Amino acid sequence: MAAPEQKRFFLFQWIDYFSTAGGIIASICMILVTGIILFEVVMRYCFNAPTVWVGEMSIYLCMGIGFFSLAHGLKNNSHFSITLLTDRLTPKRRIQLKMVTDLVGALYSTTFIFKGIELARFAYEIEDVSSGMMATPLWIPWSFVPVGGALLAAQFINKLVEDFQDLKAV
Repeated sequence: MAAPEQKRFFLFQWIDYFSTAGGIIASICMILVTGIILFEVVMRYCFNAPTVWVGEMSIYLCMGIGFFSLAHGLKNNSHFSITLLTDRLTPKRRIQLKMVTDLVGALYSTTFIFKGIELARFAYEIEDVSSGMMATPLWIPWSFVPVGGALLAAQFINKLVEDFQDLKAV
């Protein structure tokens, strides 16, 4: 029920572009985590030579999957929803409720941005590194939080604008 693409403001097209890019990055992370875990299984059980880096790296890649895919999932409406209440609403009320939830989602996403920046900056300032063999600077994986939060907040705002256009059309 979204407005046609050609009537959308340029900025909102970029938000969709970056949301899709986040989904692609998450997909690459998924392929990489699958590959390195498969590598670990082969090394451990076929050659009796387990690696020391796969566990730590797979955790960081899973963080990337989670945070970079948020906006892409919202863009494509691929999240789950319970429609017991919304199915009983009029189309106008349904759009109004969706606008409220999009606004709340955007506000909640800003928590990821600010707290994520705070965590990443703190880890950077104290030069915190992981306790694993890789000694990864922890500001790197912590930076996934504000980036994913920014993508998600922008996509919620994008959805809010689409809902506003839909509301005018009803």
